[in-house]
Amino acid sequence: MHGLTRLAPALLLAAACGDSSQTTAGNSQSDTSVTATTDAPSTTVTTATPTTGDDPNPTTTTSSASDSLGGSSTGDPGTTTATASSSTTTTTDSTSTASTGAVDDTGTGSSTDTGTTGDVEACACPDIEVPLDDGIFVLSGDAELWKYFPKTNSFEMLGALDCPGLFPSTFSMAVDRTGFAWVQFTAGELRKIAVSDVSKCEDPGYVVGQQGVTNFGMAFVSNSANDACDQIYGNTYSGNGPFAEGNKIGDFITIDPVNLQLSKLGKTNFDGAEVTGTGDGRAFIFGGSNPSKLVELDKQDGSVVNVLPLGTLEINNGAFAFAFFAGDFYLFTDSDNDFTNSEVTHLDYDDSDNNGKQDLTLLTDAAPLLIVGAGVSTCAPTAPQ
Repeated sequence: MHGLTRLAPALLLAAACGDSSQTTAGNSQSDTSVTATTDAPSTTVTTATPTTGDDPNPTTTTSSASDSLGGSSTGDPGTTTATASSSTTTTTDSTSTASTGAVDDTGTGSSTDTGTTGDVEACACPDIEVPLDDGIFVLSGDAELWKYFPKTNSFEMLGALDCPGLFPSTFSMAVDRTGFAWVQFTAGELRKIAVSDVSKCEDPGYVVGQQGVTNFGMAFVSNSANDACDQIYGNTYSGNGPFAEGNKIGDFITIDPVNLQLSKLGKTNFDGAEVTGTGDGRAFIFGGSNPSKLVELDKQDGSVVNVLPLGTLEINNGAFAFAFFAGDFYLFTDSDNDFTNSEVTHLDYDDSDNNGKQDLTLLTDAAPLLIVGAGVSTCAPTAPQ
C-alpha cells in the first residue's frame, strides 16, 4: 500500500507548510488522549551479507535513537537491519464516519474473477525469494529499496535501484501481487522493480502527464474480498507548493492494469496524500494536518467512507508514507524535518489489545532511511497475526 505523497529531499527544502486553509475530509469529530512512556527509544543497527527478506538474526550493536543514523549504508548491496523500541502511545477514542458510500466490490479496470477452471487460482501470490507476505517495502528518497518487518520493528536493505537515464530521486511506490515494486520518480516516470533483484528495472510503458497528472501517492488495492486481482489507485499532488488540505483540491485516480491509462474517479480534500490498499479491497489515504487524518475511500468514486483524525501525529510537510499490514497501519513520517531519518508509528486500527481504543505508538524516531514511499502487496495478511 502502499503507501506516499512526499517530495524528494531537494524539493522538500523549498516547501513551506502551515499556511494553507484546512478543512476536514468529512464531518468528523474524535476525542483523543495521549499517553507517553518515559523510556527513550533505542535503535539497534546491524549489517550482514546479502540475504532474502526473511527476518535476520545477526550480531547487533546498540545506540540511542537520539543519535543520528545518517551514516547508514546507501550504496552497498549488503543487508542493513535496524530495530527500535517503542516510546510513545497516543490513544484515539473513536472513529468518526461520513457514510457516503460502500466500498466498491467490483473493482475498476481489467482483472480476472477468483473463480477459475480447475485448481488454478486467479492472481495467485507467487513463491519468490523475497516474500510478499511478511513485511512492508519502503523506498528512500535517493532510490533505495528496503523492507520493514512489523513483527520485529526492523529494517533490511534490499539494494539501490538501477534505472538507466533516471536521476535517483523518488516520489512514490506501490507493490503488486507478482513481486514488483512500481516506483515513481520525481518527474513522474514509473518503473517496475523486481523486489527479489532490485537491479532489474523495467519501463512498463506508462505515459507521464495523463489527465494533467504528474505525481501521485499510490497503492495496489484488490478488487474485493472475493477478487484478489489488484490495480493501482492514487491521490494526486499538483506540485504547487506544500501539501495541502481543502475542499475537493485533489483527485482520486486509478490506472488500468492492462493499458496503463489513468482515470480520475472523484475529488478528495488532499493535494498530496499517501495511499494504501488491502487484500480485501479497501482503499485508504493518509494526509492533512492539524491533525493528520486516515481516510477510507470508496474505490468507485473516491467518496469518504470513514475519517479517523490521528491525534498528535503530524506530517509537517515532510516526507511521508504508510501501509496496511495484518489489521493495522504503519505510518512513516519526517515530522521533525531532519530530511534524514523517518519516524515509524503504529496505529492499532483493529484494537487488537481490546482496550476499546485505536492506539498510536511511536516505534522509532530514527529509522535508518528517509522514507518517501511504502508498499505492501495485497498478498500480505489482512487479519492480525
